[in-house]
Amino acid sequence: MAKSIKVGVVGFGTVGGGVVDILQQNRDLIKSRSGVDIELKGVVSKNFSNVGIEILYAKKLSDYNEIINDDEIDIVVELVGGIDIPFDIISKSILKRKNVVTANKALLAEKGNILFKMAQDNGVVIGFEASVGGGIPIIRSIADAMVGDRISEMLGILNGTTNFILTKMFEENMEFEDALKEAQRLGFAEADPSLDIDGIDTAHKITILSQLAFNTSFDFSSVHIEGIRNISLIDLKYAYEMGFVLKLLGIAKIDDDGKVEIRVHPSLINKDNQLAFIRNEYNGVLVKSKNLGITMYYGKGAGRYPTAVSVVSDIVDIAKNIDTPRKVNKMSNFVTRDVKPIGDIVSKYYLRFLVIDKPGVLSIISKILGDNNISIASVIQKEVMPHEFVPLVMITHYARERDLVKAIAEINSLSVVKGNGVMIRIVDDVK
Repeated sequence: MAKSIKVGVVGFGTVGGGVVDILQQNRDLIKSRSGVDIELKGVVSKNFSNVGIEILYAKKLSDYNEIINDDEIDIVVELVGGIDIPFDIISKSILKRKNVVTANKALLAEKGNILFKMAQDNGVVIGFEASVGGGIPIIRSIADAMVGDRISEMLGILNGTTNFILTKMFEENMEFEDALKEAQRLGFAEADPSLDIDGIDTAHKITILSQLAFNTSFDFSSVHIEGIRNISLIDLKYAYEMGFVLKLLGIAKIDDDGKVEIRVHPSLINKDNQLAFIRNEYNGVLVKSKNLGITMYYGKGAGRYPTAVSVVSDIVDIAKNIDTPRKVNKMSNFVTRDVKPIGDIVSKYYLRFLVIDKPGVLSIISKILGDNNISIASVIQKEVMPHEFVPLVMITHYARERDLVKAIAEINSLSVVKGNGVMIRIVDDVK
């Protein structure tokens, strides 16, 4: 006889609606595959209209405390969004000895350490597969499939909105604002797209992956975050001429001494890098581990059903193991580490300056770079008109970022340079 587990869902929006639909329509399928009968007992929302999903048998509730205080409910699914209210929902559920499933990457990135310790202390589990990558099983792969391997590096396109915008810019010769409007028109970007285009969403996700992969905790505020607001079409085109494609990447590394590097910023990658071929709203993550080598995870990173599938997977996984006496959370027993400051990283760089087209300008700029321990690998200068300002584009050899920032400030102050120069980091292939 199948074990019966009762579930309460808090939040009936895009993802919540998908979870309810799957639990209702596929109840028999889930039972036959897992040996667990998942009964949806209650759904909490302030508005049950305009979702496009009918609730067939569960109670419609307006107060999440009704779910938390229901002794029959074994698993609470939090799909509200934000930080403060979800924290209240999850922490209260944990104290009631209820297991929790969430897709809330912002909450886990910023307050996950508190919640996972609470869960461990109270003998319950937090499932969070859907918090990163939507339907891509990246968390389960890291936590379970690679549990006996050491992960040293991850590169990821973790936000479908920004990848869609960058794809449109490059392929259809759009400037950023036009590509953003197109993304909003098609529903790939919110009315307020700040979390996506400013890199915060990607930072939340790479933080969760890093903590899990490196068995470490760190302050989210120490993660360097840059978005794509200042990316221009001209730089996408010049970079491509020089062999690169631009993506917004979440980057995570740990060296043999345990030093951690976590950052999010626009990045130039080689044209033949696997991530260079990921277009539109799709996500992809490259993971390097000692024994398995390089693996790649690819798929839609958001949307009702891709994300809902991951939520339901967590529900079923917890339900199957709910009678285990001592539960171990995937994110527990971490070592606290400091994140390397962005000024300490060493990278190659793409630089573009608008300069007066006259002899000697390149040598002036080259001298400033050289005085700051930066050497030039290649240069292109686009002809416009004599004595007009023209783009000077260069690729550097490896340099320390704080040295480059100092050099750029000096170059920007030159009378032969108009405005501020552009700097984009070049990210090496995972090897």
